[in-house]
Amino acid sequence: MLVNQRLLMNYRLAFSSLFLGVLAAFMVWSFQWALESRKAVTLDMPGDVTVLRVSEGPIVRADDAASAQEELKAYIYDRSLSLIISSYGDGRPEMLVYDPHGVLSWFPRASSENLQSASSAVYLFKGTFSERRWSESGTTPLLPKGVVPEGVIAAPRGAGNHQYARRITWDPLLSGIYTINTNDPTQVRHILDLLHRMGLTERGLQTLPLVMYLTLNPLFIVTVLFLVLGYVCAVLYWALYLRGRAHEFGVRSRCGARPAELIWENVVGGLPGLVTGSVAGVILSGLLVAAIGHVPLTPSNFQTLADSVIVAVVAATIAWSTVLYIVVRSRYEVNLNG
Repeated sequence: MLVNQRLLMNYRLAFSSLFLGVLAAFMVWSFQWALESRKAVTLDMPGDVTVLRVSEGPIVRADDAASAQEELKAYIYDRSLSLIISSYGDGRPEMLVYDPHGVLSWFPRASSENLQSASSAVYLFKGTFSERRWSESGTTPLLPKGVVPEGVIAAPRGAGNHQYARRITWDPLLSGIYTINTNDPTQVRHILDLLHRMGLTERGLQTLPLVMYLTLNPLFIVTVLFLVLGYVCAVLYWALYLRGRAHEFGVRSRCGARPAELIWENVVGGLPGLVTGSVAGVILSGLLVAAIGHVPLTPSNFQTLADSVIVAVVAATIAWSTVLYIVVRSRYEVNLNG
């Protein structure tokens, strides 16, 4: 009788965990896609990021602009920040990078001598027109005159049509999209003051803290909402099932069984159903994504599915344990008062 009851319990848990596994996997997928879309905006810059759209402003003296630019570089160095300037419009298809502490994973780290050098290190983006021309004929028509590439690197997410990246030196900085790995108001304000002294004017400011970005991502919010509603339904379903076993819990508690023992017994006994259902749901979600997107699953997709299994099993176990605690404990209190 006990074996049949455990099998029935695991069947119920597996059935409900199947749908929870699907929802949990879709939530993990959407979280990953949101991170990738954010990296495209921030050019793979880690941490909280501020994006400034800067254009040419009032005319300033060349000496004053050069002095402010050196102050900007010193400020970035002292605060362990990084700066990426991506061109837009009719400018060169380039990215200018000042990364003194090697924060950017895709750009080669510079030595102290390189940071002070007047020559700019240029790296072509792999797979671009400039990289192919350089490998085939040794020419680089889109680069500044006389500049020779030092190597080829993988382009960051969001590089678009940009052909190469080069280190910021003494050349005057122009208009573009300035990406900085900070959203501290004091630091951003000081950087804007330095840009104004360089003859540049801010045309737009966007801060991209991760939590806010996820909160404003519709797909992620919808999948989280569906997952929460799914767990609400599962908890109600499990609660009704356990209420049917309230008499059993009452009899066993009167015979000396403690609430912790009853909870632990049912948590461990229900793990096969929770795990089986969650794994099946995650696998089903992977098949659905591959079928709908008409793409094969890659190794990174399998890593996502593995993460989804962990999330689904842990969340389902916590929810099942919580329902058990409420039902068993309430029945135990009834017996004490009775």
